[in-house]
Amino acid sequence: MMTGVRRTVLLGVAVLAMTGCGADGGVRVEGSAPPSKPPRGPVYVVAYPGDPLRRPSRLALDEFNSVTGIRWESWGGESAVGTGDLSGMWCLPGCQEKPYRGTITLSDLTWHERAGYYGRFTVSADGLPPDKAKELTGGKLSVPEP
Repeated sequence: MMTGVRRTVLLGVAVLAMTGCGADGGVRVEGSAPPSKPPRGPVYVVAYPGDPLRRPSRLALDEFNSVTGIRWESWGGESAVGTGDLSGMWCLPGCQEKPYRGTITLSDLTWHERAGYYGRFTVSADGLPPDKAKELTGGKLSVPEP
């Protein structure tokens, strides 16, 4: 048979256990969150029709457009910027001999399995026909599925 004091203590312990030891709302965390580390690893661009490349000197953007002789000013950050010669089926035979000199920017960096992949491209060059300039702005590149 339990004594009154023992019964009161057991009842108090049971009440505290059911109420989360008296804390309103559960666990409370104070202070700033630890800094998250940005993903690290190699960064690629997937050329048409699907080869992952790092700092390529030539890049097939799609079946109609390519940039050759690329010299990268930056690579591996949120965007990559380089200069090179743009040509394609749409400007032959003229641009075969004298391609458009322009700037290529890769953007939309996403990470999959410890590697980064650029997902979009923009190519700008003086003298491009307006419809071609629009087509070469924000074009999609292949990236691996997560």
